[in-house]
Amino acid sequence: MIDEVAKEYLHDDLREIREAMLAKLDGLSEYDIRRPLTSTGTNLLGLVKHLSVWESR
Repeated sequence: MIDEVAKEYLHDDLREIREAMLAKLDGLSEYDIRRPLTSTGTNLLGLVKHLSVWESR
């Protein structure tokens, strides 16, 4: 089982990654953030949502 120190470390890591993603998206148009980049329809906004979900878990 993961101890509290490891959980906090992982949580901080996920938070930093999400913040870095948001900084990189800052200034992009709505179209660029939402446009599909893969054949499955993955877009930049979807990646930020994915990081947020895992951060909250």
